[in-house]
Amino acid sequence: MLAAYTELKNAQKVKEVLIKKKILHTDYEPVKELDRIYFPVTKRIPVANAKVVDTKFSFPKREMAVTLNDLLKGKLTAKEMALIPKTQEIVGDILILEIPDELQHKEKIIAEAYLAYHKTVATVVKKTDMHSGVFRTRKVRILAGKKKKETVHRENGVQMKIHLEKMYFSPRLANERLRIAKQIKKNEEVLVMFSGAGPYLLVIARNSPVKKVCGIEINVLAHQYALENIQFNHLEDKIVVHEGDVMTLLPQLRKKFDRIVMPLPKTGEDFLHLALQKAKKGAIVHLYAFLHENEVQPHKKKIKKISTLSKHPVQILRTVPCGQFSPGVHRYCFDLKVM
Repeated sequence: MLAAYTELKNAQKVKEVLIKKKILHTDYEPVKELDRIYFPVTKRIPVANAKVVDTKFSFPKREMAVTLNDLLKGKLTAKEMALIPKTQEIVGDILILEIPDELQHKEKIIAEAYLAYHKTVATVVKKTDMHSGVFRTRKVRILAGKKKKETVHRENGVQMKIHLEKMYFSPRLANERLRIAKQIKKNEEVLVMFSGAGPYLLVIARNSPVKKVCGIEINVLAHQYALENIQFNHLEDKIVVHEGDVMTLLPQLRKKFDRIVMPLPKTGEDFLHLALQKAKKGAIVHLYAFLHENEVQPHKKKIKKISTLSKHPVQILRTVPCGQFSPGVHRYCFDLKVM
């Protein structure tokens, strides 16, 4: 096989020349020998700082990256391949597969392909229903890999044990959780309503100069996971959590907060009046909602009305899109300042 060989000190320069001249043979790996390196090439042409020779040895074959299309070739048609969503949700080492109804009969084939494609994924599941109920939980069914529904998810410097069916958790909010944390000033006291297994609590405690962050969660199982996650991340000195209904527990807390996070996007505004009662003057409230694009302005008016009626008027500082929920519908965060 043809090769361009040079001293190791010239390796990078020669490689760049070979790439520029489009003669580097990308199917094979280069070979080092003492103080020299041999680059496989496709043509015999002059190369600066190197000599092109016909070698007597063979080059190791380069491992080619396998694509999802490669794994599904011959199993799905091109039309079927086009129906698979471009991205899938991954929690820890569990991939939550979303495929259209037209491909349900091939879901196990697709799941096995994703398992082979993602080297860090151990289990592939599919949602059997949408988030529902007071706890916003969902059911999933295992399609491929290890038989488990619990995993450890890593995000923004923390690790969280998550069970896919016992609590609400969205990995797609990682950037949003960090956005909130980066706004927090030194010695702020923060309340997270509907705190679940603790994702907002943990990210805030790890990534901000917060004095104390307090969580309230009605789901007993999620609360237990939060306690374990707090201890696992050694954040006991910064986080305190309460189990129960915010409607009952929040009025009992004898303090007000510098910042309140309300990550309940379906009915969060129903609790806004309660949050405002526990917000200091000048405090920031982060209120979430799932809305169609043309519902944003009416929702702002609704927020203003609730705050006025509760005698705690707010200024809407910004409206932040936090990911798409369905076609035309996004999760929005309204950053409010209590006047």
